[in-house]
Amino acid sequence: MSHNSGFLSLSFLVCLLTAAAFGVERVVYEPTWESLDQHQTPEWLMNAKLGLFIYLPGFTKAEWEAHDKLHGHKPGLHHIGTHFPDKWAGRAWDQIPWDPEGIAQLAVDAGCRYVVVGRTSLILNHPSKYNDIEGSPFMRMGPKGRDYLGETAGAVREKGMRYGIYTNYMHPQDHPLWIESIKEMIDRYQPATLWFDGDKMRDTADNMRSRELLAYYYNHSEKQHEVAAEDAMGSYKSATWGRRLDHGDWYRKEESPPHDEISDGYYIRYRELFYNLNSNPSGRSEGASNNLIEWLIDCTAKGGGLEPAIFLGPPNHFAVAKRMLLSMGDWLKVNGEGIYDTRPWYTGKPQDLTAAGTPIRYTTRDNSLYAILFKWEPKGPTFPRLKAAQDTTVRLLGIPHPSVPWEQTEEGLVIQSARQDMSFDSRGKEPNIPCDHAFVYKITPQPAWVDKQ
Repeated sequence: MSHNSGFLSLSFLVCLLTAAAFGVERVVYEPTWESLDQHQTPEWLMNAKLGLFIYLPGFTKAEWEAHDKLHGHKPGLHHIGTHFPDKWAGRAWDQIPWDPEGIAQLAVDAGCRYVVVGRTSLILNHPSKYNDIEGSPFMRMGPKGRDYLGETAGAVREKGMRYGIYTNYMHPQDHPLWIESIKEMIDRYQPATLWFDGDKMRDTADNMRSRELLAYYYNHSEKQHEVAAEDAMGSYKSATWGRRLDHGDWYRKEESPPHDEISDGYYIRYRELFYNLNSNPSGRSEGASNNLIEWLIDCTAKGGGLEPAIFLGPPNHFAVAKRMLLSMGDWLKVNGEGIYDTRPWYTGKPQDLTAAGTPIRYTTRDNSLYAILFKWEPKGPTFPRLKAAQDTTVRLLGIPHPSVPWEQTEEGLVIQSARQDMSFDSRGKEPNIPCDHAFVYKITPQPAWVDKQ
């Protein structure tokens, strides 16, 4: 509830009536960690594994100059980003096309199950009653009559995906109408997930009014059990940034090295597609698309998900990002069973090496274990720490045959050469591997994990 409201808001009443109509039991969350921490990370997010993070077209230089002049800032204080030689060229809304339907289709083709859109901080790209009024820092950007957030939300949901919003957390003491503008955004767009940035760890949660905001989000969402807020709402997070979940529903990892164990709480790894993708979880570099897929696999095995971040301009950057996303989508068409709707292997380990030294990541679903290899082994891999049951079946995703031959030896679970179970090329000499990049063996039932000295 708003700190200055003594009655239920209209949106809150709508949520209550909607829940009652469908027989869903709603919870009234109080602005305390004890109450808010009862909210569980939603299943859809843990099942999705992959979302697309999109930065909206940027503001123009003239818009920023007008904002600076209105609020008495020094000219040139703000910029679009640090990754481009010309910080204005090819980034502003008047220089790049805006096609929400095309972006939504790209997310589908990439295998994403939800989309997050970046809302700018001081110059807003959606209509708001807090734009251009006394006491508000917000100015309207973009062409008149266009609602970037609303258009994207409609296009994304039309494709059957969830829709989330990224926003800079602005200190309420410096920007007293920021919280009210976010409440307006929650009511209008009903985001399935919220990202926070900016002043997110500048001050205590009390001074940032974080608990008030989070309670409003949960209480005013039509499907309150299915929304997810980032754990980035005050200085408490400084001690565990990128390491574990404290509050909210998920925490963020960015340009940090991969960890070896299953995460304490669900996390999302943010990766900009044009920036620092020359590395991957195994420490090798075998191309940006390959590395992006390996990040997705690594996150899935360790209790997290991946959100590749793209800018719509300059055009040459967007073209590269689009190729990487489509390549990932092609891989998921073959191997998505080992990614979507899976969970980490809690009775075993999330990662290992084959006898030949190829990195492995493990995921599970129902009674099956998915062993995902980062490199093709033509003679068949050996999993040193797996012990299979006698009635085990092994499948290689992407080939039509029901099983691959295997045997249990002192060296471990040995998958025999899959050559007899795969189609050969036109010369009949070499088997066609099922996909590019990484390869998934489905082992049913789940084998035992054997520790070896």
